[in-house]
Amino acid sequence: MISLYRRLYRRLAFSVARRRLSRRYGELLYKSAVRASRNERLFTDCRLVDTADGRLDSLTLHMYLYMRHFSPRNDLVLRSMMEFFVRDLDGSLRELGTSDIRVGKRVRGVLSRVYGAFSAYGDAESAMDWRAVLSRNIVDCDLSALCDYRASFSASLAGVSLRELVGSAVRVGGGAGKTLSKRLLSKRAAN
Repeated sequence: MISLYRRLYRRLAFSVARRRLSRRYGELLYKSAVRASRNERLFTDCRLVDTADGRLDSLTLHMYLYMRHFSPRNDLVLRSMMEFFVRDLDGSLRELGTSDIRVGKRVRGVLSRVYGAFSAYGDAESAMDWRAVLSRNIVDCDLSALCDYRASFSASLAGVSLRELVGSAVRVGGGAGKTLSKRLLSKRAAN
């Protein structure tokens, strides 16, 4: 009977530790997506509009690329990343002065837009037609430059594991004083 309790305790402890780690990784992955979505190249070369809508479009694209690259092995982490996105969105809407009653409606509206974009990006992935999908979802930008940026960002993720990407958000240094995220951004900017 005692061994049964020990096994149950170990499983429970492992499950709790895994959820905590997934939450932490999800937070760091979300922060990495936010950092990547604020890349200067998007707003200068790709001429993405620097407004709330333009930044949301950029963040949506980067979150989708992370989700496509890191799933299905890391579903808990990706779910946690989306939870941090929703929390950040809620906090941002409240800071902008949206009343408590309207915050839920606004969050639902933004999430339907984000999930619609995720669905369209998934269709573009299978049809290999990113230009058409980006033209429908992101307006007022240089589509060819944005398609090139998306391709180079995806290529830069190709050899990167979740642990490396998330670990780079924690570590300071490594290499020539740059974190992995900064190296990825500079690598993408060079392409």
